[in-house]
Amino acid sequence: MNESRFHAADWLGVNWSNWGTLDPDGDHLSTFSTDEGLYRIRHPARAGLEYIGETGRSLRGRVRSLAHGAFADEMPYRDPHTAAPCIWAVQQEDGEKLEVSGATPTLAEDKQARKAFEDALIAVYRRETGESPTANFGRIINGYRQSTYRSGEERGGPLEPGETESNTEDGVGPLDWSRSDDVLSEDWMGLWWASPRPLAKADTSIPTDDGLYRIWREDEAPPLEYIGQSSNLKSRLYRHRRNRDETLLFSYSELGEHDAQHKREEVETELIGVHWLEVGKSPRDQF
Repeated sequence: MNESRFHAADWLGVNWSNWGTLDPDGDHLSTFSTDEGLYRIRHPARAGLEYIGETGRSLRGRVRSLAHGAFADEMPYRDPHTAAPCIWAVQQEDGEKLEVSGATPTLAEDKQARKAFEDALIAVYRRETGESPTANFGRIINGYRQSTYRSGEERGGPLEPGETESNTEDGVGPLDWSRSDDVLSEDWMGLWWASPRPLAKADTSIPTDDGLYRIWREDEAPPLEYIGQSSNLKSRLYRHRRNRDETLLFSYSELGEHDAQHKREEVETELIGVHWLEVGKSPRDQF
């Protein structure tokens, strides 16, 4: 695994801060900007990255909030930060403290660009390592039970012998980047995409299985209009037919091994990230 690239100060052409301890009371976080930005978290005793995130508010405030959860006595709830329970669990596993690095590129000022660039970072990380960062997509590490959201009033923590937690299930590996350049091709990213049809013709022939889909306007793509995922392609595309211009084109790709939401979100994120890298823009109506 080539760790240096996604740990580097210029990863993906962005000027990242130095790495420092993710400590809510430490000096490192006080150096972070209060502007919109992106951040990445690692653990000195573990390979790779634990999390890649973004914020449209204060980068310092967002990371400090996560840090408070990571070093709390009890596992935090999933809000205000969905990654906090997993980051807390990672911190419990080893005495060395988590580290964080942040960035505030100009593109971060725009919500759509910032979120698409976050997806590009995750997509490139997946391509280089074969997996997603540990705490992205609502997962938790083995041996721990996930907290609920605050309204559920149940904190997670170490599992008892014999207990299991569904969110510890492994994700799926990266798609085929040798087919990344043409976002409209029938084999984009190594997937098989159905022939395009207008949304007006979304009908009962669409499978009810898990899958990905893309929507675009004829003669105006790229960029695409939207990229999505669903556990029921027919139901989701029917909804788009009701809520969007029916002349928009759609195409879908069925997925065989993506039987959990986090797996579908992994590949959806990868497609959006690749779209940003190849087209230089987010899909028009994403985010």
